[in-house]
Amino acid sequence: MVVNLMEEIIIWGAGKVATRKCEWAVWAGYQVKFFVDNDAEKWGKTIEGIPICSPEILREYRGTVVIPDLYYEEIRAQLNEMSYQGNKVGFKQFRKEVICKKKINIKLPDMEKKRNNVSFVFDSYFKAFNWGGVESWSCMVANQLLKSGMEARLICGPNKKFDKFTKNILHFCEENELVLIEEMAVKIAGYLPCIFISQGSVALNAAQIVKTLFSDQIQIVMVAHADEPVTYERLQFWEDRLDKIICISRKIKYELQNKYGVQEEILVYHPNPIQLPNMAGKRGYENGILKIGFAARLNRIQKRAHLLPDIMEMCSKKGLNVEFNIAGEGDCLDQLLSYVSDRHLENSVHILGWIPPTKMADFWKEQDVYLNLSDFEGMSLAMLEAMACGAVPVVTDVSGVSDMIQDGKNGFIIPVDSWLEAADKIEVLSGDRGLLKRAGEYNMGLIREKCDVSDYADWLMEMFYF
Repeated sequence: MVVNLMEEIIIWGAGKVATRKCEWAVWAGYQVKFFVDNDAEKWGKTIEGIPICSPEILREYRGTVVIPDLYYEEIRAQLNEMSYQGNKVGFKQFRKEVICKKKINIKLPDMEKKRNNVSFVFDSYFKAFNWGGVESWSCMVANQLLKSGMEARLICGPNKKFDKFTKNILHFCEENELVLIEEMAVKIAGYLPCIFISQGSVALNAAQIVKTLFSDQIQIVMVAHADEPVTYERLQFWEDRLDKIICISRKIKYELQNKYGVQEEILVYHPNPIQLPNMAGKRGYENGILKIGFAARLNRIQKRAHLLPDIMEMCSKKGLNVEFNIAGEGDCLDQLLSYVSDRHLENSVHILGWIPPTKMADFWKEQDVYLNLSDFEGMSLAMLEAMACGAVPVVTDVSGVSDMIQDGKNGFIIPVDSWLEAADKIEVLSGDRGLLKRAGEYNMGLIREKCDVSDYADWLMEMFYF
């Protein structure tokens, strides 16, 4: 449903979120006629001078009602019972209509003189200071495009870690969402013509404004970085405004097309790239301590780092001569540190903290096994980096693993709910160093063939051009 420009609207709800909805409406040039709420105690009061009314007033009105997304079906049912004939639109859809249909009144750079260079602009915006796969991916791909002679920019939040690994960072720290979107839109427009590569942050809203105004000067590409409902729903929601969706695993492409109904012509499959390591100094596969690497956010959610002590306990019960090397930071860090300290495991379990992306190859060259216990992934960069260094994966059956691993040949895939089986697979590799060597060497060749970031940059430049 398209809301007509300059139309009067009604906002359902009179809580704290209502003020935000009102700000969006005013910013877009709409007039908020009134608020409605089922709470009788709010009737007769005002928000920003606009009256709060009973829903009964809608029996005499036929405007557009903007409804909270969380209660959309419930409120729509109430409106239908009232035989309300006006338009009904969720707030998320209303915001999309605002940025895609209206020429927002903001001052953009003069586009009379077109730039000769095409830019790649990466959406790497996060409010938090954490570091994960999207951040590493953006820096790595941007750096390779710069090496290839392209212009590349990264839209980021306040996280200064970005500045250590790439240049041309655009930091945004504004708290007000509308001001933030305006500032981002001005910057993006300054780099037209451009390919905007998004992970779906607030920066996507800014890019859509630019696309509305300069549709022939910007291509918007979203990367499906994760195999989870919130990612699929976001991609489905923006489908009609995207030029392409890059699916980093075959499963993600299948899910988008067959479960979420995204049109096949905008879906393209390409596995994640990595910066190929220099393999000088790689340790061998000789008998002795089996080194097991785990590198991820040390969180319960997704990465399930809290399960690591159970794996360690099982390996100990099996009498395995193993060493665990754990890189990362997160809410499980203190738990892991206490576990090691309480059991005096400092010689066999090393908690290393956050390791910069430029140092990860050195970390993986020292490991025999790559361990991942996640309950969902997109295609783990850490897995690819580890395999490129000759480590053998022992991983849960999540998106991306079957694209690269043949179970029993170059790694082991275990059911997500049977994660403790990881200890059994570690035991197999500990006892069969021939298998460990064959699998590790196979992995090094496989990743060099399929995941070289220089090839990926060439592919991007061929796929998206003006």
